[in-house]
Amino acid sequence: MTILIIYAHSNKDSLNHAILENVMKGLKEAKRKFELIDLYAEKFDPVLVIDKQHKPRDLIHDPYTEKYRKKIEQADQLIFIYPIWWYGVPAILKGFFDRVFVSGFAYQHKGKFPKGLLKNKSAWVIYTIDAPSLFIRLFRKNVEWIVVRDYILKFCGIKNIKRTRLTFVKHSTYKSRQKWLQKIYQLAKVI
Repeated sequence: MTILIIYAHSNKDSLNHAILENVMKGLKEAKRKFELIDLYAEKFDPVLVIDKQHKPRDLIHDPYTEKYRKKIEQADQLIFIYPIWWYGVPAILKGFFDRVFVSGFAYQHKGKFPKGLLKNKSAWVIYTIDAPSLFIRLFRKNVEWIVVRDYILKFCGIKNIKRTRLTFVKHSTYKSRQKWLQKIYQLAKVI
């Protein structure tokens, strides 16, 4: 099984970067093959251009995103690591979905209903959020999770999706962060 990590955080001193390091450490220890797409390090261009020269139906032929589609095709499992900002994924990751998970590659329209084309893949979504869990469950209805899980990954055919959400990050202690990182490391070893 090959694993593709898609990482979206610009700060190398962040908790998200420590999560990435622990995921990679766990995968290496388990002798798992993986590849990393660090969207900020690669300076991925998230801007989707649709105009007379750039039509939605042609996105599957975009040479800029071809290498990303190939990496996703070759992977059995996708791991997404990112923070929640304004109750959504960072713009660079949203742009990655917009430009890479395109019609003809990630899904296709058949009749009235779309059909996901990434059916043989699984996903592990790891994200951080400053809000407390109770607030998210009561007032935000896990919108940050529902969008990624249901409206992107499941829409594209990925059904086996697990989530690790780290909440109330802004008010977390060093000790709680170390526990989170150890948990992530252990989960990565048995993925």
